[in-house]
Order: sequence, then structure tokens, then C-alpha cells
Amino acid sequence: MQAAIRNMTDGSVALKLDADAARAIFASVLFAARFHEGISPLARIAKEELERGAKKPVRRGESCQ
Repeated sequence: MQAAIRNMTDGSVALKLDADAARAIFASVLFAARFHEGISPLARIAKEELERGAKKPVRRGESCQ
């Protein structure tokens, strides 16, 4: 599992994850959303994107929306 995290000057964070790291992070977000309402929108977006991504080919290097 490999991950690279970079802080941007505008306050955002860029993550570059391999498949195992991405699965671990999404699983953690989905689990945490069960216990905290503030995380629920992020979990919903992640779940929708994963379902949508399963229907289309993966393009590497594409930024998250």
C-alpha cells in the first residue's frame, strides 16, 4: 500500500493512492459516516462516484470533482 500526500498553497490536499490505499481510505470514510452526520455527504459522494466509476473505464491522472 502506497500513498503520497501533498499540501497545496490554497489549503487543499492532493492524494496519490494505489488501489489498496484508496480502498482503505474509502472504507474508513464509509465506516466513520455511520457515526458522524458531518461525514455523511462525503460518504454519499464517494459511494456514488465508486458506483459510477464501475460503469466507465478508469482514466489515470484525472482530478476528483
